[in-house]
Amino acid sequence: MLILVGCSTSKPTYKYVPQTKIKAKAKSGLELTDKVQFMQTDRRWSGHTIGGSNESMKNEGCLVTAAAMALVNLGFQTDPGDLNRSLKENGGFNSRGWLVWSGLERATGGKAKTVFYPRKESQSHPSDVRACLAAGYYPLVKFDLPSGKNHWAMVVKDTKQGFYIRDPMVNSRSAIPLSMRAKAIDAVRCVGIKA
Repeated sequence: MLILVGCSTSKPTYKYVPQTKIKAKAKSGLELTDKVQFMQTDRRWSGHTIGGSNESMKNEGCLVTAAAMALVNLGFQTDPGDLNRSLKENGGFNSRGWLVWSGLERATGGKAKTVFYPRKESQSHPSDVRACLAAGYYPLVKFDLPSGKNHWAMVVKDTKQGFYIRDPMVNSRSAIPLSMRAKAIDAVRCVGIKA
């Protein structure tokens, strides 16, 4: 049983992007819909375990929470708890509890599309984020917290002052500057609608 339901609007307005790297070039000033803030510490799902691990959403659920925000902004009806259950049912985690990107596509009945950027030292992560935004995809970015722990957040806009994010650990009325949370982006993954 699928937990996620596609939006019942007419034809999606999102550009199809092949599984390979997005090649669009974009300048600052891009902004996507930002209509939801989920917290990984929300009592409704904070105690759920992720995938085949014993890790809780509260402690390790930033990526699932960020992905749920992206999906809701794209028109899916879900939340981090529902997405976590659907990912478990659709092979969306490996045995360590790490998200399997093709599992996110399966969990949405093939309606969502993911783009995975392999990490290359010479590759400019900001250009990857801008390319995703230009294509109507939500960039999920990984960065290191001051504690040294990896963390994921969803980018919603690019301005002259930098990227703005929805962070699953920061409760705020609006998106916050990525620069408040990180000095650099370590990895980029993008979530959009399959054409």
